[in-house]
Amino acid sequence: MAALTAATLSIGTTTAGFQSTSYAQAELGTEATVAAPPVFNDQSAGSVLFINRFGELYLGGDRRSGDGAGAGNTAATADPTQVQFPEGTKIVTAGGSTNDFHFGEVGTGYSAIDTEGRVWTWGLVYPRGARGIELMGRGAISQQQSYTPGQVTTTAEGTPLPKIIDLQRSENQMYALDESGTMWVWGYGGENLPVSAYNYSGNGAALPTRANSTAVQNGTGDCRADRNPANHGGDVTWHSIWGGNNSSGAVSTSGLIYAWGHDTSNGIGSSQWSQRCPLLNEGANRVLFEQYPELYQTADGKTYDPAELTTEALRTSRYKEIVAHVSQRPLAECATPVAKTIVDDSECPVRQLGFSSRAGRLVLQNGDLYTWMTSTSQTYGFYFLGREGSTNQNDLNSRFRPNIALTNVNFTSPQVGSVTALTRDGKVYGWGRNNYCQAVGKRTVGSTACSSNASNDLVILPTLVEGIPEEASISALSSNQCSTWARSEDGKMWAWGGGTMVANNFIYCGTTGRAYGIYDQRKSTLQAPFGDPVAAVATGTIPVLD
Repeated sequence: MAALTAATLSIGTTTAGFQSTSYAQAELGTEATVAAPPVFNDQSAGSVLFINRFGELYLGGDRRSGDGAGAGNTAATADPTQVQFPEGTKIVTAGGSTNDFHFGEVGTGYSAIDTEGRVWTWGLVYPRGARGIELMGRGAISQQQSYTPGQVTTTAEGTPLPKIIDLQRSENQMYALDESGTMWVWGYGGENLPVSAYNYSGNGAALPTRANSTAVQNGTGDCRADRNPANHGGDVTWHSIWGGNNSSGAVSTSGLIYAWGHDTSNGIGSSQWSQRCPLLNEGANRVLFEQYPELYQTADGKTYDPAELTTEALRTSRYKEIVAHVSQRPLAECATPVAKTIVDDSECPVRQLGFSSRAGRLVLQNGDLYTWMTSTSQTYGFYFLGREGSTNQNDLNSRFRPNIALTNVNFTSPQVGSVTALTRDGKVYGWGRNNYCQAVGKRTVGSTACSSNASNDLVILPTLVEGIPEEASISALSSNQCSTWARSEDGKMWAWGGGTMVANNFIYCGTTGRAYGIYDQRKSTLQAPFGDPVAAVATGTIPVLD
């Protein structure tokens, strides 16, 4: 998800208590058009969300789960729809996710948070139908109500939902962090919902449910202290939460990394886990212990130094000793829950945590990007690594353990089958599946056009994205499942990947649906504020805003 600061204006009221400010302001003043960059990370299979500087949200592409303005049948090729919120509401972050990350699945849930910390949702999640509508955090609502955002107001405990400082999503689930460090979750309960099955009924949680209990064992077992004390790892306070695709994670105020979901692992071995309750990720935490020895020590001051700990048994023992000590107290650098947008800019060591399909990413505050796989399948996790991976899982440099893929990284922005990274010097690198030029904005094999599928176009190592002028200093990235946008410090924007191409199954981009995603906003007018859509299946890197 992404964030923009919204200006306070009150011009151009329309119907239903809904306000359109930006283009009325442009018409009255000297500004001809208002740029609307895409949100940071939208994983809905065929749509794209835009937020302008007035805090107005727009939805383009596939809108079968609701266009945010009361309709469920808006054409995928229609101009983006302005999502309707009550007058005066200014959106800060937004995002969406589609069941199985597949355009053919009519099951996309959208969520947004405004400047007051209120949460809004619309659409539906799996299972489709009435139950999927009811899992949007708003309880029982009608299909017509699901087409327009409604506020999530009440928890499963019957108490008002507190002010929310961060909002994340997984495949069919939504996660919200409040100022006290409590994570509230709702959505489909079959996978990726980080609470015990005893905490909800039916197929999932219809209302926000507390998710601060942790587990000590991998698996889908219960972790509530009153239900299964043997698997209760304690209730923690969260410093930051991080959504993903089929796995997600969080950092506790003790500075420890936890993960859960269908595609998680311990970060040490090759086994893929289906993990219900948040569980310490050993591989990721070992990275923290090694890189920040001044913060992570045993009770008697010993640190984690792999060169000193010459066997795996010694490393495991030291890891457990450090966890036992640091988990007993807040780490000063991570003690306060963080209201982040894209990255955590505090002094807590974890700058960004992310999860693609069977692959994890960890960016440290020093700019080092670590990646790892959660299974042996090269079909899924391997191409998210951005580094050469060892096939020997006993090797410390194995693909199943976090290892450095890139340094000097500001943050990463994933698509469904690839990843881009913005470095601190304003350069953009990409890797992963590039069958429609979506990873690096150009062909790396053969001479076929970007609008033609080249299934063997796979980018293993981080590669500079083609077509961004060398002199441009990029300051922001945005992605949906098959397209990426890069914005420079002076307000210019470039895009590459899907024009009408959409995602069709967890990690692939294809042409199973037609939904405009990239717009050339250089051609925008008051009558057509988004300009002209890219009607080709896909495009190499092109300028879309001057």
